Amino acid sequence: MTTSSSAGAGAMGVSDFARTASLPGTLPVPPEEIQKLRVRVAEDLRAVRERQQAQTLEAEEERELAELFARRQIAAWHAEFTQKNPPLSQEQRSILHEEVLNLTFRAGALQRLLDQPGVQNIDIDGDVMYVDVAGQQRQKMASPFASREQTIAWINTMAAQSGHGERQLSYASPAVEFRLPDDSRVAANVLTRNVSVSIRKHGGRAWTLGNLLQEGTVDQLLASFLSAAVRAHMNIVICGGMTAGKTTLMRAMGREIPASERLITLESSLELFLDDAETPCHTLAFETRQSNGEDGAGAIGLSDLIEIALRYNADRIMVGEVRGKESMAMLEAMSASQPGSMCTLHADFPKDVITRLVLRLSMADLSAETSYRLIEGAVHLMVFVKKGAKPGEKIVSHVWEVDGLNEDGTPSMTQLFAPRPGDGRAVPTAFQMSPERAEQIAAAGFNPLLLAQYPHGTWDPVEQSGERRAS
Repeated sequence: MTTSSSAGAGAMGVSDFARTASLPGTLPVPPEEIQKLRVRVAEDLRAVRERQQAQTLEAEEERELAELFARRQIAAWHAEFTQKNPPLSQEQRSILHEEVLNLTFRAGALQRLLDQPGVQNIDIDGDVMYVDVAGQQRQKMASPFASREQTIAWINTMAAQSGHGERQLSYASPAVEFRLPDDSRVAANVLTRNVSVSIRKHGGRAWTLGNLLQEGTVDQLLASFLSAAVRAHMNIVICGGMTAGKTTLMRAMGREIPASERLITLESSLELFLDDAETPCHTLAFETRQSNGEDGAGAIGLSDLIEIALRYNADRIMVGEVRGKESMAMLEAMSASQPGSMCTLHADFPKDVITRLVLRLSMADLSAETSYRLIEGAVHLMVFVKKGAKPGEKIVSHVWEVDGLNEDGTPSMTQLFAPRPGDGRAVPTAFQMSPERAEQIAAAGFNPLLLAQYPHGTWDPVEQSGERRAS
């Protein structure tokens, strides 16, 4: 396997991923043969279900049966294979067995890599693969797929297993999106020179503000402030660039919602995962649906989901990312009946937020003046998260309050937390919250006087020199 010599040294390097290349491209077995073995195992499992008159089997029982059936099918297949080919070694047969099971239950050829701790993103471009690992530079290595056809076969197999079998990658349908069994998000297309695949693995699914405190994303003061802001039912827009950590921050803040409330999350692709046992409040997670025909029939967008969500007795609504016309419905819900709601917005700088919201509202034919009034009435706080100086580091850099309108009709904003020199982490400013909001967060358990008492935040003093303390 050929790897880049430029990979950064660290706890985990490119060589640690070398074994991923053994699945299955380097096996002297055509990918269609591996697929046939997977189908035979699936047929064996279906026969067991029919005999037991059960739609499904217990997970442990199904896994044990699949392992047994895979060994039997591989043994029978290998006897035929060796009539015209050299026999596989015991190690190769073990790899083949694992690949058949991975295709049956998991992510096939990429599962070993996805299982590695710290892996965040995987991008495949033809025969090259790039891997982002927490705390390290991006790593370059060979793709585990031996050919274009094998890459497409993997994509379509995984898409079918995700329940999106109708979305097969082809020149007639050149782009697909789906989730892997571990909920990693996959986007693939044949619109580029090579087949390209982008996989985003969701780390920190059960994270809270306490985890972000440990990671250095927030300090104790900021974590307490954000927790109180959530409990005080403030409407919050979380802003940042691509892969800055917006979803992770909103996921952690969502777990501050009291157990007595009902939350509804709306996303184009499920990433918040707040509808699990780790979230105190009752959560319903909605996902948009693509069209099932050329005329757009069956499509359900975020705007549709917001209207649907209002019928489910929601105390709060979270929108994964506001991109277009749904901005108006989201802001109206925030200002009318769902205080304490949150959404994310792609904006790198505070000055861009209002401009981008106004632009999105213009898609719904709202004038700038009306947009400004809607924003001012709906948004209470804007929290900015960005990438830190070190690979994989995410930090909160700003917190702004929106309160009232300026003389020119634009929303008035007060910067409550600003980046400190050196590392850009958010620390309190000399500006105070509006009295009404200060009372609200005080009632939720946070003393606003702490902002003046700790003007440099509560960060570790070592970090003020730009160095992270070793844990």
